[in-house]
Amino acid sequence: MTTRALVARGDGSAPEVTTVELVPLGEHDVLVELAAAAVCRTELMTVDRAEAGHERPSGADARITVLGHAATGTVTSVGPSVTRVAPGDRVVVTGTRQCGSCFYCLNGAPGACDEIFALMERRVGTTADGEPVWSDGGMGTHAERMVFVESNLVRVEGLVAARELALLGCGITSGAGAVREVARVSAGQSVAVSGCGHLGLWMVRAAALAGAHPVVAIEPHPWRRERALQAGATHVLDPRLDDLDADRSFDLTAAVRDLTEGRGADVALEAAGTTLALRQSFELSRLGATVVPTGLESETAVVCLDNLQYSLGSRTIRGAQCGGGDVLRMVPEYERMLAGGELPAELVITSEHALDEAPAAYELLRDPRSLTAIIVLSGGGPAPDHPMPLREEPAS
Repeated sequence: MTTRALVARGDGSAPEVTTVELVPLGEHDVLVELAAAAVCRTELMTVDRAEAGHERPSGADARITVLGHAATGTVTSVGPSVTRVAPGDRVVVTGTRQCGSCFYCLNGAPGACDEIFALMERRVGTTADGEPVWSDGGMGTHAERMVFVESNLVRVEGLVAARELALLGCGITSGAGAVREVARVSAGQSVAVSGCGHLGLWMVRAAALAGAHPVVAIEPHPWRRERALQAGATHVLDPRLDDLDADRSFDLTAAVRDLTEGRGADVALEAAGTTLALRQSFELSRLGATVVPTGLESETAVVCLDNLQYSLGSRTIRGAQCGGGDVLRMVPEYERMLAGGELPAELVITSEHALDEAPAAYELLRDPRSLTAIIVLSGGGPAPDHPMPLREEPAS
């Protein structure tokens, strides 16, 4: 079984579309005919490993990797031990895994599932020249069809178009989940969101839906600040105001305190993807606040926090892998919210591309006016004439 896929080599060269011969299905594998996939800025760390804080590979060290970690499509074949989905099911491919049986899944922390990192390095096929092909984060959704591990998939009803369902694999689930599942924002709480890209805007929207007040959006780009107001922010702040106007003194933490009765935010969420924003989110939160970091400047970056406030400030810092909660419940719930208009997809979808045009979507990732690009795939077409062959498992 072959597929056309968008691949990168990690050396900084532009992604390109190539043909991949897929591996046969394993015991817990599923073949999905993909309909649409979302493009996330973190993919740039796969395109150029230097972005992730590593040495840029060259020559034989440059691995071919299928890009993408969020998509939707239709199941066409399943391995013999798959129980979660069946051929014909509409599914969302999530940017996390939830096996349901490991220590973390059974103890209320599915965002830390054993399979998340264990399957991060996953070979999905070979090129026509026999080179191994890997998958971004173990997923690889920027392809016409792909073999996924069952723990990556959530069955959905198909209540909205594929372009909207693709948002559930990462953006909506991660952003809204950080608010609803991790911080558990309630009516009347003050919320500050740092960074208003596709993740931060869903945080703003979810906080507004929860009845938070004020909802303060912190974003340097004016176009994104306007989007934050559309999403439900009550106030917007430019964190770089002091850089733009040398004659005006500006203290971001003081500005947030002015909006929160002098205390700071009850909940501070970070979605800017910089260590500066991570530190600022901590500093502008009040004593006893909940701080939720979600961004990733690089895989090697280090965040430095004030020792006194970190140790004695009574804050709770909670990470949020893909929303942190039970994705088997969250994804269908957010699908219904999409269908009902509570989560408006047009808030973040800024472009659509056919697979052959997908490299252009990556060029847009550095444009502040590009929030979420959607790659439109074959998806939903007829099932193959024959089922995906099974990979022979070694004898136990």
